[in-house]
Amino acid sequence: MKKLLIILSLAFCLSPIAYGQDVQRFAERGTIGTARYVGMGGAMTAIGGDPSSAMDNPAGLGLYRHSEISASIDVTIDNTRQTGSNDTYQRTRFAAPTISAIWAKGRKNRQRGLIFSNLMVSFNRLNSYNREVQLNGKNLGLASTICTKTNKLPEQELEGKPWDFIDIGWLSILGYETYLIDPVENSQWIPSVDLQTGKLIVSETGSTDQYTMMWAGNINNQWYIGASLNIPTITYTKHTSLFETDGTNSAELKSMFHTSGVGFTANIGIIYRPIEWIRIGTSIQTPTIMSLSVQTEGDMHTNIKGKLYEEFTPASGVVHLSCSSPLRTTFGIAGQWKHHGMLSLQYDYAHAIPEQESGINPMNDVHTLRVGIESQVYTSLYLNAGYVYQSSFTVADPVVALDYNSIRTDLDYRFTQSSQYISFGIGYRNRHVVANVAYQYNWQALNQYATEHQFPPIIIDTHTHRIVATLAWRI
Repeated sequence: MKKLLIILSLAFCLSPIAYGQDVQRFAERGTIGTARYVGMGGAMTAIGGDPSSAMDNPAGLGLYRHSEISASIDVTIDNTRQTGSNDTYQRTRFAAPTISAIWAKGRKNRQRGLIFSNLMVSFNRLNSYNREVQLNGKNLGLASTICTKTNKLPEQELEGKPWDFIDIGWLSILGYETYLIDPVENSQWIPSVDLQTGKLIVSETGSTDQYTMMWAGNINNQWYIGASLNIPTITYTKHTSLFETDGTNSAELKSMFHTSGVGFTANIGIIYRPIEWIRIGTSIQTPTIMSLSVQTEGDMHTNIKGKLYEEFTPASGVVHLSCSSPLRTTFGIAGQWKHHGMLSLQYDYAHAIPEQESGINPMNDVHTLRVGIESQVYTSLYLNAGYVYQSSFTVADPVVALDYNSIRTDLDYRFTQSSQYISFGIGYRNRHVVANVAYQYNWQALNQYATEHQFPPIIIDTHTHRIVATLAWRI
């Protein structure tokens, strides 16, 4: 069947809350980075001296007194499980979360003025979306949701497969063409069969990466200031399969949602050392302005009353839009005991900025508390550990409903609850080589909905294991 390409307006593709769900996904930040950063729970905004810590607070670059090239690799194992089920779904992935080059220029024997002026270019992975969720439940609401989108629409307007008609959503066409919904009086619609048992499979891939150019300076070995320009890129793909049956009749909706884009943000920060063993750091990052391209596809297969029906969307809908992620600020304080070790506390705040004309914002302000500790156990050998608590990005389960005329067919949505991390690591440092390895464990619960008509949600537990290794060469 010939495929068409349709350039559509934002209103035709995304409802305010559904759009907010997508922005929320891209705004999330994991504790990903170098092994030392991961091992200390990311509590390094007042410590610096690490490529990933400089991503939170660019002033941390000012603590470098040597040029350095570094790279990291990690392996991550994601496990998801429906509450009450014994079935666990696992996905393993490998990545290079950080690559950086640092040029440190200055005079080590100076004590006053601009002692060091440093530059860094880096690649950093901010988040990864590789995950698979499978759940089973009753009354997932596929047919009833399509009826809701189709109510008040006369049957004759659905005839002829009007894919490019702006007042008709693709779900209505799919449901009508496969005889999943039936018209009744006053242009109302009802399910043709009562499908009560279902299964949802959601498979996600992609990442948010960031390319950074950063400068920082060391003033009097007491003040460290820095600024960065960042270009984040997003690639995200979600495939869903929503299946329902009553034992005899069945329907399956398959959907694809893909987003890619590029953005811009800036970050400034400062670290102050009032006395030898105390450091105080803070930074602010502007909202990330993103330009996105959104593509969606869907098709429906049904077996109703012994007859097989199928309908493929003959078009791939594409939308170009812009959005912004939250304003971020960090504050940290660290205490150092000579060469024996340090303790660091950090608070991160992400302020959600309402963008929709409706005034509805499904995103919360996000509060993150980080605690990190590092101890020197031998001349060049260090141990570290960290803990992170992050509040939920989303408000308490508002219904996410696609507009009646949306080209999107992915009905599922989720709301993440708070997330926690624990980590520990080991590091070796000498004049020329820095090597670190860290382990991180993250657990999080989320409320998963198959459709806007499914209540209550199904709770999915996610457990993530990450091992990170970083190697740096000092010049």
